[in-house]
Amino acid sequence: MGMYACFERPPTMNRKRKLMKSLLKLVFLIVVVVFFNHMKAENESIERHDASVSILKTKKVLKNNIRVLIGRNLNPMPKLLVNEVNCQGIIEGDEWHISYASKIQNRVGFKFLTDREMGKLAKNCDVFLKTFEYNRFTVSQEELDFPIAYSLIVYKDAVQIEMLLRAIYRPHNAYCIHVDKSSNPNILDAMKAIANCLPNVFIASKLEDVIYEGYSRLQADINCMTDLLHYADVKWKYVINLPAQEYPLKTNAEIVKILKILNGTCSIESIYDEVLHKRTNEIYFVNPWSLKVQGTGLHKRPPPYSVVVGKGSAYGAFSRKFVDFAVNDMKAREILKWTEDTFSPDETFWATLAMNKHLGTPGIKYTASGMPDQRVWISTSITWDFSKPKPKCHGRYVRNVCVFGLGDLHRLVSEKKLFANKFHYAYQPFTLMCMEEWIFNKSVTYSYTDLDYYRDLMND
Repeated sequence: MGMYACFERPPTMNRKRKLMKSLLKLVFLIVVVVFFNHMKAENESIERHDASVSILKTKKVLKNNIRVLIGRNLNPMPKLLVNEVNCQGIIEGDEWHISYASKIQNRVGFKFLTDREMGKLAKNCDVFLKTFEYNRFTVSQEELDFPIAYSLIVYKDAVQIEMLLRAIYRPHNAYCIHVDKSSNPNILDAMKAIANCLPNVFIASKLEDVIYEGYSRLQADINCMTDLLHYADVKWKYVINLPAQEYPLKTNAEIVKILKILNGTCSIESIYDEVLHKRTNEIYFVNPWSLKVQGTGLHKRPPPYSVVVGKGSAYGAFSRKFVDFAVNDMKAREILKWTEDTFSPDETFWATLAMNKHLGTPGIKYTASGMPDQRVWISTSITWDFSKPKPKCHGRYVRNVCVFGLGDLHRLVSEKKLFANKFHYAYQPFTLMCMEEWIFNKSVTYSYTDLDYYRDLMND
């Protein structure tokens, strides 16, 4: 007994100990309640922050079938996207990570959805939107106030089309998809199904049988731009036209900031080169057997309004005023008609409208010599096989254009251009996957590029 008795505490001490325990529990509960109330208030404050779209504002922008989707995912900091390889190391140019990723992608058999499977998946919008996480974005008030329209000219690979669309998609923008009439029917079915799930995405009202280097390629863009001008749901500021093989180098927020600096100025490549005059001095036609554009040897009449024919890219960033001019102005329409039997008119029409100051084309910045200012050609980065100086292509050349590989990412992410052409989802697959990770993580962390470069472009 004595041994146990030595461990017994007096009754008074036991009461004091119980009282102390009760006080400690009470203090702990008070601390917990205060902490959670503070966290709740902080979260409510974050949700009210301008960096994310409020449910009320989202409901004003979106149709009913997407309101719930966006409304429940207004997390100010969505979970970052992470791939199986170290994309950050690859983008930083680390040779070990590039080599490691190359070995993995050469050993692993990547399986991508077929066009048919993509269409079948998108038939169920809930499954499609959840599978591809169309809720993983935040939108600032600045972006809401500056909607952008996109014209996508597509032919194949529903997987890659969807990857591009998801990268540029925001619920307040507008997206016209032109599907080549000669493409596999599964592509059109997939695009229609996807458009049905996203209320601000639609298929062009008129589809063309697009022939490479033929007029139909330009007409496809004109069709989408005409539809976008009539699209009343979104009062967009610019149209950017893209092929499926391009991918953004800037987030939507960055593109908005850059286009606001341009302030209505277009980014249209336009040069004068006598060597290329054969494209428009001769009459061309589409050979019905080969489906290729070829010359007739017949001399073509000069263009209307004494215009100098320019040469440039088929792709650009076009202000709303420019698009309205290109589609509806009488002079522009006559020039467009004149290009129908020329070679690759998509590379001359926009450039010619920009080249000739006397046409009164809106949105063109000219130098003192009266030529379009080359500094504002910031739409697309492309690595040609014949470029001088020629950047190294770590992928492969197709039709003289570099299809980017893993080793190209370090250079691309430092580019000042808005988009890069071209990628292919099945060639060195981690290349496009790492670009997807990089652009998404930049968008959710609101990481911005230095805007001084673009401000300098607009200084005379």
